[in-house]
Amino acid sequence: MWRLYLTNFWLLLMTILALPFLLIRFRHGDNTSFLMYVYAWLAQFTSGIRVQILGRENILSEPAVYVFNHQSSLDGIPLGMLRVPRLVIIGKKEIVYVPFIGWTFYLAGNVLINRGDGRKAKDALDAGINAIQKRRVSIAIFPEGTRNRSTEKASGAREQVADREALGFLPFKRGGFQMAIDAQVPVVPIVIQSFKHVYDKQAGIMRRGTVLVKVLPALHTRGLGHKEAQKLTEETQRLMEAEFEVLKQTH
Repeated sequence: MWRLYLTNFWLLLMTILALPFLLIRFRHGDNTSFLMYVYAWLAQFTSGIRVQILGRENILSEPAVYVFNHQSSLDGIPLGMLRVPRLVIIGKKEIVYVPFIGWTFYLAGNVLINRGDGRKAKDALDAGINAIQKRRVSIAIFPEGTRNRSTEKASGAREQVADREALGFLPFKRGGFQMAIDAQVPVVPIVIQSFKHVYDKQAGIMRRGTVLVKVLPALHTRGLGHKEAQKLTEETQRLMEAEFEVLKQTH
């Protein structure tokens, strides 16, 4: 697992080295994309994991909501290698209290929100819409949220699941899709292949190999309203699950 430790060390080191740069380019719209690319480029060497991008022509120059499936703690490598223009990430406000990583996250210009139900959820959507419309940035979302790593047996006992593929995709939360509709920007689905063939966390094994990432054509939201948010959510998940199954066959 030395490759993982080295990759995580590089992430921490980069966040420290980036602070003077971010003080000069305070919350600039290009900061996150640039820093994620720098991290990902070297992380490919420290981890031994290469990323191959398919459908790069579907990355837009205009603001959009980019939808990712969550595969691993190493998802930052494919995210960085995509080099999506003016991309920011939504995170909890509490992250700013995490030394170096949290400070870098804020200074880079990412969107900070209070996560929760009711009014907090509405404020989170408003923060994302405001960033898209006023700062002309794109937003990356992982609509599965926190991945549940256990299932319920018929008897009611909990059974731990070591393999993410055994769970498949969790149901997508509709908040990010509602945000795209309210901001009237496209939704761009991006499917990350399983890391299973290169990174087995349970076994403590990391191997050299290539992970495929497929950028699907944008789904446009022009003219859609609140009533179509759930339909858009389900259609995006259907397309991403289908492509994920295709990518599984390429190991």
